[in-house]
Amino acid sequence: MKTTRQPVCDIAELSRWKLSLAVAFSAVTGYLLFSGGDPGGAVLTAAGVFLLSAGASALNQYTERESDALMTRTAGRPLPSGRMAPPAAMLAAAVMLAAGIAFLAGGGTWPVLLGLLNVVLYNVIYTGLKKKTTLAIIPGALVGAVPPLIGYTAAGGAIADTRIILFALFMFLWQMPHFWLLLVRYGEEYEKAGIKTLHPVMSDKAIMRLVTGWITGSSLLLWILTAIFMPFSRTASIILLLLNAAFILGFARITAIGSGRTGPEYTFMAFNSFSVLVMVILIAFA
Repeated sequence: MKTTRQPVCDIAELSRWKLSLAVAFSAVTGYLLFSGGDPGGAVLTAAGVFLLSAGASALNQYTERESDALMTRTAGRPLPSGRMAPPAAMLAAAVMLAAGIAFLAGGGTWPVLLGLLNVVLYNVIYTGLKKKTTLAIIPGALVGAVPPLIGYTAAGGAIADTRIILFALFMFLWQMPHFWLLLVRYGEEYEKAGIKTLHPVMSDKAIMRLVTGWITGSSLLLWILTAIFMPFSRTASIILLLLNAAFILGFARITAIGSGRTGPEYTFMAFNSFSVLVMVILIAFA
């Protein structure tokens, strides 16, 4: 039984299925933000984005298998551990990417183009820059902003509509602290693998202060833009404002009581929970 289950588990790990589900959910949020979208189409969009994300993850693990072998956090993955051969991983990546594009093709040209753009951003630009510059996090954060655009355009919305641009901006801004929090937790491993980090010039405490300043500034920017353009309903805007204020206060408390690597772990969980709540609110009230 263990032998039978292992390949399935390896494919699931190769696809990083939990992350791919989260990416698909952000695309569905974008889809449902467009009032003219067919709810049934959200399922196809979710499937397409999930498979595209899973395929991109598999391709990334193929590309970085040697670096992954140098880090404790990733050494147990299917490729560096030797449980899966590189050609098998490439085949799995190709199948998932092709299937993802096929699903997205039903939503028109824009979802396909945006999907392909995101694969390039993640697997070529971001991955290619990680060992060259700390600014690699910028294209890395853009990867998180594209799925909502895929969903919105698949539903028939225009890519330049204010509401989807504002939501995509939120997703972009909220990706940056994720990278920094991972750096606090795994910075030494990243450096061992040759990935450029802020550690040579910033301490962990300084990075945490950077995260605090970033989310506060980002929140203020999003509040101002929401007040100016009012792309969402008044109910959604008020709830999001109160939720964001509560998050900032809660984040400050977690950061204050957290020590060592515990603080970044809790704040990482808080970021993910907050992002999910924002998407739920937008689906329910926007």
